[in-house]
Order: sequence, then C-alpha cells, then structure tokens
Amino acid sequence: MIRDILHRLNDRFPSHVLVWPVRVQGDTCAPEVVNAIEGFNALLPNGSIPRPDILIVARGGGSIEDLWGFNEEAVVRAVAGSAIPIISAVGHETDTTLIDYASDMRAPTPTAAAEAAVPVRAELIGYVDDLGGRQRRAARRLTLSARDRLRAATAGLPRPTDLVATQRQRLDHAASNLGAALRHSVQAQRVQFSRTEPRLVPQLLARRQLEMAERLGNLALRGNAGLRKTVRTRPVDA
Repeated sequence: MIRDILHRLNDRFPSHVLVWPVRVQGDTCAPEVVNAIEGFNALLPNGSIPRPDILIVARGGGSIEDLWGFNEEAVVRAVAGSAIPIISAVGHETDTTLIDYASDMRAPTPTAAAEAAVPVRAELIGYVDDLGGRQRRAARRLTLSARDRLRAATAGLPRPTDLVATQRQRLDHAASNLGAALRHSVQAQRVQFSRTEPRLVPQLLARRQLEMAERLGNLALRGNAGLRKTVRTRPVDA
C-alpha cells in the first residue's frame, strides 16, 4: 500500500515524503495514529524536519474489526483538530470509517489519495506556461491599445512647429512695433527740443543768474538784520 502511494506520487509530482509508521489494527492502532497526527502538527514550518503540507492517513482493506481503530473517538478528534489538511484513505472503496467524516477529503483508495494530494507535474507546467502566454498576449494587447489611444489623442493637438511659428510671428510683430515706437519717441523729443531751443539764449541764462543772485542777497540781508535784533534784546545778567 505504501509502495503504491510513493510510486503514484513519483509519477505525478516527485515530492519529499515523510512516513510515520503506525500499527493499522489492534489495540495500539488508535493511540499510534493520534501520536502520528499530533507529531506532524508539532513540526515547525522551517525546522530541521519540514512540516508537511498535507497528510494521508491510509491502510489497505480489511474487515470492520480490522478497521475499528479508525472509528475511535481519539483518532476522530485528532483528525478534526489537525491544522494540516488530511486525506483519509482507509480500506477499500466500499469501506467507511468515522475519520472519513472528520477529514478534509476522503479518497476511495490509497492510490486515489496520492492522486488527490499532488497535481500532474507536466500538466501543471503546461498550465503555468499557458497562463504566462495569456499574460504576455494581454500585456501586448494593452500596449497596442494604449498606443492607438495615444495616437488618436495626439492627432487633435497642434504641431510643435505651428506653435513656434505663431509665437515667432507675435515676436516679430512686437519687434516691428517697438522699432516704430522708438522712432516716433525720438522724433517727438526732437520736436519738443526744437521748440525749447530758441528760449535757451545766453541773455536768458544771465538774467536768471542775476535774479538768483539778488534773491540770495536779500536772504542774506534779512538774516543779518534778525541777528542784530537778537543781540540788542538779550537781557543782561544780574
């Protein structure tokens, strides 16, 4: 029975298998099965002995008396409380025990339990390759679709050369207006200066200078008169 399971596992998906030998009938069957289930659950995921991903509780066919250890309450509770999924494969396809109802899955035979425990490696590789191909095709479609949308969006935008040409025309127009404005300003200053120039004669400047000198002289006289008045009215100290 164990050879059938190992052979089937090796054909479908070669895996690391841990075997916990127990008696599958008799008075010590139930406690040994309980110890095996609890022992596997006590293993650490990253320990020296790796914790199994799945457990198979299996034995060959037999009479109801031979299979009675798998109807014991302790075994049923251990199967129900296992943190590791359990596949029960006790007896032949027509045999039924209580752990079949407490386990995560019931297999009709030990070989069927091995088939349920692991996938076919070649089929799994093919499935993964198919998913990878579908993913690549989907990514390619998304890229092409995004490229088409980008081209459609850019079709309605003005060309960079057109934008530059418009700004260049505005700059040329502004430069032309600036030159005309400068020439007009120079001409206006020239006209104003020509109107003011006849009044800027030496006699006018001399007269302005004389007027300023007279004003300064008057200011000086007023200042001296005020100083003399201040000195005369100063009280004499006692």
